[in-house]
Amino acid sequence: MVDREVWEGILPDERATEALGFWLGERVAPGEVILLYGDLGAGKTTLARGIARGLGFSDRVTSPTFTLIHEYFGRLPMFHFDLYRLSDPDEVWEIGWPDYLRGSGVVVVEWPERLGDLMPHEALNVYLNLVTGGDQGRWVRVVGQGERPAVMVKELQTACTSLAWIVPQK
Repeated sequence: MVDREVWEGILPDERATEALGFWLGERVAPGEVILLYGDLGAGKTTLARGIARGLGFSDRVTSPTFTLIHEYFGRLPMFHFDLYRLSDPDEVWEIGWPDYLRGSGVVVVEWPERLGDLMPHEALNVYLNLVTGGDQGRWVRVVGQGERPAVMVKELQTACTSLAWIVPQK
């Protein structure tokens, strides 16, 4: 049976979204996969920027919408995929998807639902949605699928009681 752990909260602003990413980036290990789900403007790239910052990368981080992948190098390499314009999962396969998954870096994927059968079985899944009713932040749901991702979610559950930038949901 695969370990699975879930945590939900509200990120009140963009700064909090990046801070969650930073928190994750400080804790990820080589070979981990973070899948970012959400509509356009939900904060996926902001979260990815925070992850890169947590890994020690300080230069500009942008969405690789037109290039499919950007690589950032800090404490660990981060391979940032944006599959929004992907027409066929084979395109990801052709650029070495299995090698990235087996590599020594962290794989971060925006629009992972476009992976089809290439979806990894073990990943930290992060769902972002804008809170309705004005600029009231983002609702976030973090699901750890697999042993290590589930441990990360448990750590987040413990840490969120002391993280002022996040509001846990009951």
